[in-house]
Amino acid sequence: MNKLDKQTESPKKFIIFGIISIIIIGITMRFFYFPFGVPLSLDSISYFSYAIDIAQTGKFPVNYDLVNNGWSTFLSPFFTFLKFDSFMEYMDTQRIVSVVISCLTIIPLYFLSRKFFSKILSLFATALFIFEPRVISNSLYGITEPLYILLGTLSLVLFFSEKKWIYFSFLSLF
Repeated sequence: MNKLDKQTESPKKFIIFGIISIIIIGITMRFFYFPFGVPLSLDSISYFSYAIDIAQTGKFPVNYDLVNNGWSTFLSPFFTFLKFDSFMEYMDTQRIVSVVISCLTIIPLYFLSRKFFSKILSLFATALFIFEPRVISNSLYGITEPLYILLGTLSLVLFFSEKKWIYFSFLSLF
């Protein structure tokens, strides 16, 4: 390897290590505050019951007044494949999926901030996002916001990338 290859390889390793470290610390921090055994409330219980009905019947229920069924549809395969004895375990699964999606959001967020800032400032931006208290609490509620933020960030990253990816940005919003 020549000198230039070594110089470009080490910052890439540092950035990958930084992103993985931020994700691990973010997940650990969320699980420190994770309310195991506490039932869902408000909107999250509506999403939960709709997802359970989809998982049990295999089709979309018609007797719900739920306006947005995207989150419930996303959760239903998890409930189908994971067989638990109590509803609390399914509720914890909904929260865990929300936490993981919230933490994985920093990957497209890094690439988005990389369009405007340096590599180190982009890592700092992802750390600010992952440790923001309202983002942490939203991920622990088991509601739609983590998925919405992930897809919104992903669509912006695809929109600001090469021309061939622009169409996928609109597809990710669909």
